[in-house]
Amino acid sequence: MAYTDIIVERKEPAVWITMNKPQRKNAMGLQTLLDLWAVMEEIERDVKVVAVVIKGAGDAFCSGMDLKDAQTRPDPQDTLAFKRLADRVFDRIENLNKVTIAMIHGIAMAGGLELAMLCDFMIVDEAARIGDGHIRTGLVPNGGASQRLPRQIGLRKAKELLYTGEFISGTEAERIGLANRAVPADKLQETVESFIAKLADKPPLSLAAMKVIVNRGLEASLDSGLQFEAQVVRGLSSTEDTKEALAAFAQKRKPVYKGR
Repeated sequence: MAYTDIIVERKEPAVWITMNKPQRKNAMGLQTLLDLWAVMEEIERDVKVVAVVIKGAGDAFCSGMDLKDAQTRPDPQDTLAFKRLADRVFDRIENLNKVTIAMIHGIAMAGGLELAMLCDFMIVDEAARIGDGHIRTGLVPNGGASQRLPRQIGLRKAKELLYTGEFISGTEAERIGLANRAVPADKLQETVESFIAKLADKPPLSLAAMKVIVNRGLEASLDSGLQFEAQVVRGLSSTEDTKEALAAFAQKRKPVYKGR
């Protein structure tokens, strides 16, 4: 499928998505969201894909929503439709049945930070500049930063970043638990590829199930979370992959998973 605002590369077992509007710091407009929706729909059905990497072209990850593009929608109804689309795309990325990795260099701010926080993992350039920044233009987050940031790094540090609009480095992002790894720019690609290699031989259904129980458990009581975990375990026990894992263990061989 042809895309306008993104570049899609398949390097099994991963799909690499590059936000491709470097002249706009990869700001997301209507076409970007439509492209992301379409590629996520395609990826969801592909059992060969274990991981999805989202990165940016040029010297930035993503600077947020494209305000220039927004000016073409002066009608409030058009603006509301755009917001609803953005919410649907973000929800789809957050709940994608694959492992998602934000690979960050340059700037990641506002909607760009919100996009990165949807991902399961962040691997960042030490010198990256990461922050919310909405308050700088008199706005508040519109893509979830006010809710996800406190959950990911704690209330007080999140308030500091949200209230001041200040940016932190990739190194600081790792220190406070926002990023998983912060590495020199010339090691970024290598680090992401090495991380994907750790996932390549894992059962895809189990990875998807792990994501669901962890994410949903964060929003539930401990008792409800444990009940849901048990429910997922029962569902997995009847899959071909689980049976293959047990057989491979007994036979002392490497399992071959089929994603079913």
